[in-house]
Amino acid sequence: MQIKYGFKKEWLQFSRTFRFGGILIAIFSFALADPLMYMLLNFMMNYINNMEYPQMAAVMTMSNGTNTLDMVSGMINDSGLIFSMTMADLCATSLLIIMLILMSPAGGEQKKRATIIPSCCGLKYFNYLVPKFVIYPLTVFGGTFLAVITAGGLCNMLFSENHIDFGMILLAAFLCAVYAAFITTVYLSIGLCTSKPGVVTVLVYLGASLVEIILTSLDLTKFHPFTLRSLVTSEMFVGEFELSENIASICVGTLLSIIVMALMFFMAYAVLNAKKINNQEDKPEF
Repeated sequence: MQIKYGFKKEWLQFSRTFRFGGILIAIFSFALADPLMYMLLNFMMNYINNMEYPQMAAVMTMSNGTNTLDMVSGMINDSGLIFSMTMADLCATSLLIIMLILMSPAGGEQKKRATIIPSCCGLKYFNYLVPKFVIYPLTVFGGTFLAVITAGGLCNMLFSENHIDFGMILLAAFLCAVYAAFITTVYLSIGLCTSKPGVVTVLVYLGASLVEIILTSLDLTKFHPFTLRSLVTSEMFVGEFELSENIASICVGTLLSIIVMALMFFMAYAVLNAKKINNQEDKPEF
């Protein structure tokens, strides 16, 4: 019964505040704005390139005779390249905004002493945590999945070169959604353990980027959760990509992400239980 009302309380608090709409806006704004922004930039580059200014043409021409405007315009017209840059925003800036929105459920309630009365009334930490680790990661997963599909469709519609297969868009949507749910779960767990969501937001955002940089510098780009991010932001849509050569890394990265998400839940549960204060008075010895 507690877990039922826990889901109800968490969902009402989530849906009746700005959090639910804010997460959807944070995800879909980049999925829509990035392709449209690059389309406008492409239009402006083509307009400038078609203007007959000999002096400008001379300045923009490289030593080998290549027109810089033509080269940049060709890059901006590449559907796969624009899609990968959109994925980079979804896997970074969008997640930062989501973490800022989820500061209250990720430890902010404890900082404001909002869980004292429910705990005194017998609320178990398991029933308190399960709704958080179900509702928020699943919402981020579903929103990201739909946003990536939307972004892929827009890129194919707006740009004429290097169109993306729908199957690859679905795969990218799944990988990006798993990575977003993974980061959200890690953020929730550490925030609940420390009750300092503001500090944790900075640490998780910078830490994820730092870990990926370190792994890349050590040439460890496969078989871990950050493989999902690196694939959708570069390898899958820029240059040659063979799915058969990367399927094992994708499967292992996805499986490890799910395992880490489960471990994050149990870590938060163990830490909150360890911090629990017993307010009952000791019984007298006589």
